[in-house]
Amino acid sequence: MNDQRYTVEDLFLLGVTQKKTSTLIRMRLLSKQLTTSEIPFTDELLKQHLPNVLRTQCYNDDNLPFSVEVRNTEIGHLFEHVLLEYLCQLKIAKGAAQAEYSGRTKWNWVRDPRGTFSIRLSCGKKDADIFPLALEKTIELMKIVLQHNQEALFVSALRPQRNGQKNGKRLRKNYSPKVISR
Repeated sequence: MNDQRYTVEDLFLLGVTQKKTSTLIRMRLLSKQLTTSEIPFTDELLKQHLPNVLRTQCYNDDNLPFSVEVRNTEIGHLFEHVLLEYLCQLKIAKGAAQAEYSGRTKWNWVRDPRGTFSIRLSCGKKDADIFPLALEKTIELMKIVLQHNQEALFVSALRPQRNGQKNGKRLRKNYSPKVISR
């Protein structure tokens, strides 16, 4: 899989580039929902469909565990954690004793269109056998989360939007989650 493009209904666009040891995903949201704070039931949906993702390790500005961070994080960051968890599960199902992947989600909505995320993962062509299914499962779960309650679209219109800047300075949020599944 190299330089693949996906359109997921009216929810988001994905561009996926796999290299030897890493994968870059460019995600562009098509809805106004940018963070999980606009989808207050996200953690409950994850408990139902992928509870292990709530136990993944997350490096964030506030040192919050992902089970707390998930209540107010960017959709691209959620996508990253879900994909990493599915990669771990599939690698273990294939016979590995353990699986560990890491990722980093970045964005700059001054330079790029609002809702664009750059997600870099530590899996590459060596994981080409499990990556397509992990991506498919991630897309399906993200559809459930983003479509679960359409009223959230109206709530998001009432909230102030962030543009990647704070007090005229670029707001930096770089996440380095490390997912370990056993």
